[in-house]
Amino acid sequence: MRFAFFGSAEFAKIVLEKLLQNNLKPVLVVTQPPKPKGRKQILSPSPVQILAEQEKIPYLTPINLNDEIFIQTIKNLQPDLILLTAYGKIIPSPLLQLPEKGFLNLHPSLLPRYRGATPLQSTILVGDKETGVTLFLMDEQIDHGPTIANFKFQMGPKRSLGGWRAGWSPDSRFTYEELSKELAILGAKLIIDTLPLWLEGKINSIPQDESLVSYCHKITPKDEKINWQTSAEEVDRKVRALNPNPGTYTLTQEKVIKIIKGFSTVDNKLSTTKQTGEVFEYEKKMAIKCKSGFYIVEELKPAGKQTMVSENFLRGNRWILEQVLN
Repeated sequence: MRFAFFGSAEFAKIVLEKLLQNNLKPVLVVTQPPKPKGRKQILSPSPVQILAEQEKIPYLTPINLNDEIFIQTIKNLQPDLILLTAYGKIIPSPLLQLPEKGFLNLHPSLLPRYRGATPLQSTILVGDKETGVTLFLMDEQIDHGPTIANFKFQMGPKRSLGGWRAGWSPDSRFTYEELSKELAILGAKLIIDTLPLWLEGKINSIPQDESLVSYCHKITPKDEKINWQTSAEEVDRKVRALNPNPGTYTLTQEKVIKIIKGFSTVDNKLSTTKQTGEVFEYEKKMAIKCKSGFYIVEELKPAGKQTMVSENFLRGNRWILEQVLN
C-alpha cells in the first residue's frame, strides 16, 4: 500500500509514530510550515516534521495547497490513498480527487458530533462521558464525508495512557493533553485495523446522519478568563480543556494569574459563608468559592513568573486570602 500522510500537531505525530511501529510508512509526509513560537518568536517545525526528519521520510511544507507543482508532486507519487489528521488546513478539491481509495481523515470525535477544529476541547467543556475517533472519507465540506469506521471511548474512570493495553485509574478528569494522546493511540489502532478491509473493498462508507450534527465550541480569548460565578465543575472543565494552550486565567487587583491545574469539590467541610470568587486556604492549597462548589488550585503561574504549586504561592502571597476574584 502506497499512502501519503498529512498532519501537523502532536496528535498527528502520535498517530504517525504508531503507524511506523506497525510497518506502515508513508511515501510522503505533508505538514504545515514552521511557525514562530515562544517569546523570541523562533521559527519552529511542526511535531510531524520533526518525526519525519528523524525517520528519514520525505516531507513537504507547502504554503499553498492549490499550487500546481505541489499537486503534480502528489499525483506523481500515485498514492493508493491519503491519510489526514490534525493537519490544520482545508484540502482543495483537486487534491481530494487524486487517490483511488480516497482521502481519509481521522477525526477525534464520534462524527457527526463535534465537526470542526476543537473536538477535544469541546468534549471536555461539555462534560461528555463518551467520545471516540472516526475515520471518514473526505469531501469538500468540513468533517462532512461518509464514515468508514469509528472507535468509542468511555471517559471514566480514566484509563492510563495507552488505552486498551493499560489498567484503570480512579481519576476520570481527563486533561486536553491526556485525552489527545489517548485518542491518537486509539485512532492509530483504528487505522491499522481498518485499512486492509477498506482497500479490499470489504467496508462500505456510510453517510453521516445530518439530524445528529453538532459543531465544536469556538475558542475565543473571552473563554480564557475564568468566571467564578459558574459551578466548580464548569471551572474544572475549562481549566482541563484549555491548558496548556491557550490557557486559563483569573484577575485580582488587576494582576493576571494563570490557573494551570486543579480540581473541583463539594466537600461539606468547607465553609459555606464564603463569597463567590473568594480566595481561602484549603489544606495549604489555594481555593476559590464558586457559584456552587469549590475549586482547589494545584498549579498556577503569576504574571512574569514560573509555574508553581499553589502551596508555594500562598507562602509568599498571603495578601490574596479573602480577596474576591474578578
